[in-house]
Amino acid sequence: MLALLVASLVLGNKPFDDTKGSFTFEKLDVPDSTSTEWDGINTQGDIVGFFVDKSGKQHGVLDQKGKFTQLDYPGGSQTRTVGINNQGEIVGSFTDSSGAQRALIYRNGVYAQFNYPGATSTMALGVNDAHEIVGKFTGKDGKTHGFLKRAAAFTQLDFPGGSDTSAFCINNRSEIGGSFNDASGAQQAFIRRGKTYMQLKPPGAITSVAYGLNVHGNVVGSFTDSASAGSGFFEVAGKFTQLNFPGASSTDSNGINSELRIVGDYFDSNKVEHGYVAKPD
Repeated sequence: MLALLVASLVLGNKPFDDTKGSFTFEKLDVPDSTSTEWDGINTQGDIVGFFVDKSGKQHGVLDQKGKFTQLDYPGGSQTRTVGINNQGEIVGSFTDSSGAQRALIYRNGVYAQFNYPGATSTMALGVNDAHEIVGKFTGKDGKTHGFLKRAAAFTQLDFPGGSDTSAFCINNRSEIGGSFNDASGAQQAFIRRGKTYMQLKPPGAITSVAYGLNVHGNVVGSFTDSASAGSGFFEVAGKFTQLNFPGASSTDSNGINSELRIVGDYFDSNKVEHGYVAKPD
């Protein structure tokens, strides 16, 4: 078996560029929702995420140029749709009748589910055009591990030397992004290219996570600094740009497409969660 390599992309001594004017943010909430989060966007601009309705129920949602389609796994509850590829295939998770989380796939109007073998819970978090799916599962040991699913074959993903690995995204070059916990227990972002894991550390970050990855290798995610302030980030070729929705108390950047359209969520001063779309100027 080939040894897994670990590299580090740590630019903690370099400041963020001034991002004023770099991206234009637009608030995007599901109508009549009490909270909205957007997580994935494809080349066509189709966006997936999830929302909470006025009765407190959580649903998946697909936005196609302003047309919102509610997504609920049949017979399940608490549906979360978070990943979409350029063919419109959607992945996510739902809660079954026993209260366990199961991974879902939504393709051509048909739902299917799967579970990592032997897992007590499974969440699908990203999908590419080759139908490769990544996500995370909880094993019988109670620990969180990432996974890669190719057809019926599963591969467990664990950041070397870390714990609680989650794989949030995969692009069409089969590069994977996610997070792990370091020796101190802090969450840290990573990218896996081939067999090599690389830690990503935005400047000033105490914790971080990589949520989105496009075909160009551009990464988006979120981080917290020493003041516990939460911000999104955009990374290209080792250069980080901080992303903050104007006036927000915290911002997450969750998905990015090949046109550098970014989707995510933010919390306002009243701690209400809203969705957004950001476009480069």
